[in-house]
Amino acid sequence: MKMTEKTRNYYNNLIVLIGACMSVFQLYTGIFGSMEAFYQRTLHLFFAMVLVFMIYDYKGKAGNRFKLWDSVYILLTVVTMGYLLVQHDYLVSGRFYYIDELTGLQIVLGVVAIIVLLEATRRVVGPQLPIVAVAFILYSFVGDYMPGFLNHQGSTLGLFLDVQYLTTAGIFSTPIAISATYLFLFILLGAVLAETGFGVFLLDFSTALAGRTRGGPAKVAVVSSGLVGSISGSAVANVVTTGTFTIPLMKRVGYKPHFAAAVESAASSGGQIMPPVMGVAAFLMAEFTGIPYIEIVKFGLLPGILYFLAVLFMVDFEAAKMGLKGLPKEELPNLLKTLRRTYLALPLVLLIALLILGYSPNFAGSFAIVLAFVIGFFDKENRFNAGKVVNALASGAKQSLVVVLSCATAGIIVGVVGLTGLGANFTRIVVDLAGGSLALALFFTMITGIVLGMGLPTGAMYVIQVALIIPALIEMGLPVYSAHMFVVYFAAISMITPPVCLASFAAAGIAGCDAMKAGWTGMRLGAAAYIVPFIFAYEPALLLVGSFDRVLLAAVTAIVGIYLLSAGLQGYFLKRINLLQRVIAIAASLVLIKPGLYTDLLGFALLALLVIWQLIEKRASGGKSSAPLN
Repeated sequence: MKMTEKTRNYYNNLIVLIGACMSVFQLYTGIFGSMEAFYQRTLHLFFAMVLVFMIYDYKGKAGNRFKLWDSVYILLTVVTMGYLLVQHDYLVSGRFYYIDELTGLQIVLGVVAIIVLLEATRRVVGPQLPIVAVAFILYSFVGDYMPGFLNHQGSTLGLFLDVQYLTTAGIFSTPIAISATYLFLFILLGAVLAETGFGVFLLDFSTALAGRTRGGPAKVAVVSSGLVGSISGSAVANVVTTGTFTIPLMKRVGYKPHFAAAVESAASSGGQIMPPVMGVAAFLMAEFTGIPYIEIVKFGLLPGILYFLAVLFMVDFEAAKMGLKGLPKEELPNLLKTLRRTYLALPLVLLIALLILGYSPNFAGSFAIVLAFVIGFFDKENRFNAGKVVNALASGAKQSLVVVLSCATAGIIVGVVGLTGLGANFTRIVVDLAGGSLALALFFTMITGIVLGMGLPTGAMYVIQVALIIPALIEMGLPVYSAHMFVVYFAAISMITPPVCLASFAAAGIAGCDAMKAGWTGMRLGAAAYIVPFIFAYEPALLLVGSFDRVLLAAVTAIVGIYLLSAGLQGYFLKRINLLQRVIAIAASLVLIKPGLYTDLLGFALLALLVIWQLIEKRASGGKSSAPLN
C-alpha cells in the first residue's frame, strides 16, 4: 500500500511514539523496580514485535511501505501477547502449569504466537536463527524416532505450548528476562549517549591521540570501534556506524580496502568481549552463572586488552611495511578542545562506579541514562530539546529489536532443551567424544561456536552453548567462569570467521572490496582471540584470578607474546622478517602467552634470538629498514 507523504510522516511519528513508550516503560521499571516477571517480559516482547512489523518489511528491510499482511501480523501480536497480559493473574497463580490441560483457545494462540515470533525474528535478525529454532521445535515432537542420545519420549502439543507460551520456561525464559530488565537499558544508554554527541567525541579523541602516528586512522578505528562496540552489543551495527567514517580515512592514507574493512570488522567484533560493558555477553553470563556483573567484567579485562593490543600491533606493522604516514596535523582535532567535552563520558563513569559499589546493572544503567539526559539538557554545544529526547528514546527501542527478538527465539531453544533432556544427553556425548580430554572438548566447543555463530547473533549463539556445551566443560573440571568466557569469545569472533562473517561482509560493503578477502584478513587480525581462550582455560591468571605477582607476570608475558604473534603474522618486527623468523616469532609468542616459568624462559630466549638476528641483518644492510620506525 502506497503512502502519501503526509501519511508516511504520521506513520513514522507513530513508530517514534511507540518506541519512546517502550523506552519509558523500561526506564521506569529500571528505576522503580521491575514488574512481575511474566508480565514484564510479555509487555517487553509485545512492544518489540509491534515495532518490528511496523519498521521491517517482509524482505527484512526497513521500508517506507506498509503492507496489508503487516497489519495482520500486528493484529496477531496484539491478540497473542494481549491474551497473556489480560489473563496474567490466572496464568501465574490460577492454574497448575504442566498439569492443567490447555484450552482450545490457548493452543491456537500458542501456535500463532510462535509463528508470529519466528516471522518477526526472521525480518530483523535473518533466517538462520528461526531455522535453528524450527529444527529444535520439530525435534521436540519426533524424539521417539531419533537415534542414540537424541532419543526422547517426545512431547505433546499441549505440553510444548505450556512450556513455550504460558510459562517462563520457553519464550519468556532467561534470555528474554535479561533483555527485559537490564540489557535493554544499556542499549538505551548507548542511544542517549549517541544523541549527546558521545560517539563523535570518541572519534575525535581517538583521532587526536593516534591520528598522526603511522597508519593513524586504522588505530583510530580500533580504539573508537572497540569502545562503541562494547556499548552497542552488535558487531554489524557497530561496523555500519563507525565504519562509515573510519574505513574511508584508512583508505585515504594508503591502506588497501580489504585491510581497512578487516580492521573495522575485527575492532567492532572485539567490542563484545571488551569491558566495561562487553555488549550482550556480560549480562547473559551474570544471569546464567550467578556471578556478579562486575566480576564478569574483571574476568574479561585482560583478554580484551590482549585482543585489542594484537589488532593495534598488526595495524602498526602493516603501516610500517607499507611506509604509511598519519594524518596531516591540520586535519587532526584539537586535543585540548576535545578534552573539554570529556564530561560526555560521565554517564559511563557513573555506571562503572555504581557497579563496583554493588548496585544491580538495571539500577546502574537507569541512573547512567538519567545523567546522560541531564548532560544533554545542559550541554551548550548539543543541547537537548523535546524532539531529541523522544528521538533518543525511540532510537534505543529500535536498536534493541535485534537483541529482543534473538533472546525470545533463543528462549524457544532453551525450552526445548529442558523439555527433552537434550542438554544432559549432549553433555554426555561431548564428554565421551573428548575421551576425557579437556583439550579436545575445548576444540569441539570452538568449532561448534564458530559454526553456530555463522549468521546467529552473539547472544543467541551463547545461549545455545549454555544449554548444550558448557555443562560438559564444567563436568570435565573447567571452572564455571572459564567455561562461559571461552564460549563468549568464539561467539564474538564468529562475526569475523569465514565463510559467514557478517561483520566482515558489512565492512566490505562500505570499503568496496571482496568480502571473503576482508574476512580472511580480519581473522588474521583477530588471531589472538583464537588462542587466548585456550590459554586462560588452563591458566586463570589471564582472567585476573590468583595472586597479584602471578597475574602481573602473566599479563606482562602475554603482552610481549601478543606483540610477537602480531609480528609473526604480519611479517614485520624491527624490519621485514623472513619465513623462519616468522616461525620463531609465532613460537615465542605462544610460549609467552601461556604463563609458566619454563615457557617464559623459552619465549624470552627465542625473542633474544630474533632481536639479535634482526639487528645483525640491519647492520649488514647499512641500518636500512623497509620503512622508518617512529
